[in-house]
Amino acid sequence: MTYQHFEEDADYLLNSLARGKEEAISYLFDTRARSLWFYCRSILKDDALAEDVVQEVFTRLWESRRQFPDLLAAHAFLYRAGRNLSLDLLRHQLVQRRHAPAIIREINEDSTDEKLVEEEMLGELYRSVERLPAECARVFKLSLAGVGNREIAERLSISIHTVKTQKQRALATLKGRLGNGKGNNKGARDD
Repeated sequence: MTYQHFEEDADYLLNSLARGKEEAISYLFDTRARSLWFYCRSILKDDALAEDVVQEVFTRLWESRRQFPDLLAAHAFLYRAGRNLSLDLLRHQLVQRRHAPAIIREINEDSTDEKLVEEEMLGELYRSVERLPAECARVFKLSLAGVGNREIAERLSISIHTVKTQKQRALATLKGRLGNGKGNNKGARDD
């Protein structure tokens, strides 16, 4: 793209920018972005962040394109905005670093709360299993331990059909108790 007219006439460049001519912003980007990037990078010490700041500065320049009385004001805007955005980013990083330990503690506390809730739920499940009828509880505990139906039947000297029935009965009873929040209401065994 040829920018000869912009290079020869600063007023033409400024008027083109104010009228929203994309060639004008492209010219400014092509001629100023690299030096602005180096300036922002000297503040941020990070290539990618400096690139992000340059993009944001040119977006803001485009949004403010009608307010510049002369080209010097537009150039000053670029560097002032680049410096301010870079410093804002550094401040934001500082705040993040300062608050990171508190955030980590809060996450750990949330994890601890979740573990407590999980332990309470497991405790309620075990208490509910203990309140099942004796044979039903024995079958269900063996099943939870990973013992298959056939082996449970052999160990307890009952039929496989009885094992399946007791497991279904246990599940239905536990769902009723735990699903309705009735787990703590019964203290005695349901024999």
